Formats: sequence, C-alpha cells, structure tokens
Amino acid sequence: MTACETELPFDFYQPRPLDVRFSDLELSSDAGILLVRQADERLQVCAGFANCIEEWRDPAKITHSLEQLVSQRVYQLIGGYEDANDSNHLRHDPIYKIACGRLPEAGQNLLASQPTITRLENQVSKRDNSRIRRFYVDRFIESYAQAPTQVVLDIDGWDAPTYGEQQLSFFHGYYGHRMYYPVLINEASSGYPLVLQLRAGNSHPGKGVAGLLRWLFWRLRRAWPEVEIIVRADSGFSLPEIVTVCERAKVGYVLGYRRNAVLERKIQPLLEQARVVACLSDSGKARLFDDVYYAAGSWEYPRRMVMKAEWLPKGPNPRFVLTNLDWPAQALYDQFYVQRGAASEHPIKELKLGLQAKRLSCHQFVANQFRLLLTQAAYVLMLTLRRAAAGTDFAQAQVPRLRTAIIKGAARVRVSVRRVLVELAAFCPVAKALQTIARNLMALPSLALS
Repeated sequence: MTACETELPFDFYQPRPLDVRFSDLELSSDAGILLVRQADERLQVCAGFANCIEEWRDPAKITHSLEQLVSQRVYQLIGGYEDANDSNHLRHDPIYKIACGRLPEAGQNLLASQPTITRLENQVSKRDNSRIRRFYVDRFIESYAQAPTQVVLDIDGWDAPTYGEQQLSFFHGYYGHRMYYPVLINEASSGYPLVLQLRAGNSHPGKGVAGLLRWLFWRLRRAWPEVEIIVRADSGFSLPEIVTVCERAKVGYVLGYRRNAVLERKIQPLLEQARVVACLSDSGKARLFDDVYYAAGSWEYPRRMVMKAEWLPKGPNPRFVLTNLDWPAQALYDQFYVQRGAASEHPIKELKLGLQAKRLSCHQFVANQFRLLLTQAAYVLMLTLRRAAAGTDFAQAQVPRLRTAIIKGAARVRVSVRRVLVELAAFCPVAKALQTIARNLMALPSLALS
C-alpha cells in the first residue's frame, strides 16, 4: 500500500490509501448542546444563576458577561468537560458559541478561556452562593402552574474525595479517605435537586440538615400554605434536631433508625415468629411487620417506630423506621420508605458519575460550593431534556446515556449573511429522537425571570 501523509496513521484498509486528518472546517462533536440551550431558554436557569452573582469586574474591561460565563461552564459540564482547562479548546467550538449567543465565525467571537473561568469560580462569595440556592428553590416553585397537594423530600449524602489542600477537606473514618461530604435534598417525583450543600469532610451525615430543612419548609409553605410535606431519609438523618424541625413545621417524616439494645428487645418476639414462618416455608424467608412506641433517653415523649422482622436463610435482618405518619406498617415500609433508594441514590449517581459533581479541586471551600451549584444547574437542564424525550427510547435514560446518544453528535456549522446553518450527520441513528425532543422543548412554557 502506498504511504500517504496522514495525521492518524492506519494500516488495516487495503482498497486504497486511508488518509485520516483533522478538518479545518467549522465542525463540532457536541451538536446536542443546542437542545440543552433550548431547554435553558425555557427555564432560564443560567440567566437566573448569573443574576445571583455580584459583578466584581471593571465594566470597561468586560469581554464576557456573567450569563455567558455561567452558560459556558454549565454546558461544558453537560458535554462531559468538567475541568476549566477544557475551555481553552472549547472556546473555539462553533456549537458552544451558538449556545452562548455568539456568532460561530472561525477565529472570532471566542468564548472564555481557562483563566477567566477560574477567576469566576474563585471570586464568588458565600452570599452569592446563598442567593443561587434560593434561586433553585424559587425556580422549582415557579415550575408549577398550581400548588401540588404533596411534596416528598429525599435526603442523602455522598463522599467527594479530595487530593490536595482544599479548605475543610478532612479524613473520614467510615469512607477511609480525605473528602468533602455534600448533601442533596431533592423532590422525589421529579428528581429536581432543591438543595445541594457542601460540607466539611469529617461531618456527620445529618450535620446542618436541620437548618436547611427549616429554611426549605419556610420557602415551600410561603408559596403553598396547604401543601403536605414529607421528609424521607436513611438512618444517618434520624437526629433529634431533624425530627424536632419536622414536627414543629407539621411535616411528616419517615426516617431509618439504627438498631440498639432496646429496639432489639422489642423486635425479638416478632423476629422469632418470622423465624418459625421461614422454617415452614419453601423459600426459607419470612417478613413480618409491626410498630411500637419508642423513646430514646433524650426524647421528651415516645414516637412511633415501625419494625420489619425479616428472616433470611443467612439469618435475621431486622429494620427500623421512625415516623409520625399513621400509615399501616408494611405499606409505609414497602410502598414508601424503600422507594427512597431510586429517588435519592440514582440522582446522586447521576451527579457523581454523569456530571462529575465530585470534581471539587478548588482550594477555597466557597469556590467548591460554587462548583456544586454549577453541577446542579447542569442536572436541572438534563432532567428537562429527559422529560422532553417522552415517547422516545431516552425517556428513562440516565445522564451518561443522554450525553452519549443525544449530546454527542457531529455537526458542521456555516455562517452566511442570512443565517447560521448547522448540518447534522446524514446517518444519525437518533434523528427522530432529536426531532421529538426539540419539538417538546419548544412546547414548554417559558419561565421568565422575575
């Protein structure tokens, strides 16, 4: 085979010399970012986010608006580029230029580079972060045309490993490494991330959650006075202060509870019954439910404790759930409490693995909180994209699959006096899905900034 000059050498193709090189045309590999931009046009997430940041720059020297900087960073996260360094290459990408409101002309109208993005992350203040947190809750409330009858809040945390000298990064004995300990409060039915709070690495799972809930209850009840609110979480959040906040706000709670000697005595008769039933069954398994009123030593009065006495071939598997709801014990556990896994753990998995929410490499704690809030914006937009995919194969797709199939697509961009033409691949296997998503996004009501 005759050798040819090629930027990517291959020797497997025999019919003719194979010449593979990078094109000098205006091409992009992230055509689906245009769909994300359309979702953002309806929700105004990036614009509202940017409005919460106090401008610190000299007006005479501003090249990129705060809205454009936030949009660029959020869209890059969705595209799978979690590092600020990626901006040095993507600032030339025509699709990202279009999404950020700039003409995609070669060598002109460049987006922000890494130093500019890094300055944004490190100039944001604690007050800015607080305003952004309020914005997310307000945007959630505004998304409802009428008040819902019930809101279920799921709470969970995760470990975000750290590797440098970040502020408030500490060793955590349970996870066995240095880390931050973010906590997520999301709405169960939609998966909307209401609060995403960064905490020190040596925090207890429930640390600071009572204050977040008190503030969140107030904002929700101010908008919807009659709404029923229920909090659902595992045993790490069954702290007395969290229970007290819920009871004072007249909020329902269903919280896992760690076993102790008193509870083991209370469940022992039920567990013995389960053992007998299991021995008589072909499967060797049995589950029985009951409830008791239990009071820890520091409590002023007893509270309802649902008990699950489960016997498996390998032995007993008791579980306890603290609640103030009067639902039947088995229904509360099987039909409500165990749904917490899908409603809270899946969003965390998508945030961590799909949007790299664990990438918290700034030195300042406030800057890392800001990074989390940027990831929260990216997740809100991806949830909107998934809802718009109703009727397609991607209606239940998780973030990594949405990115691979919908976001990652080749596009050629051409600019003329009359228009900007974006040409997609002729053999795009998800063309119909892209058309459906685009139509559904156009049909969404616009949430204008107040």
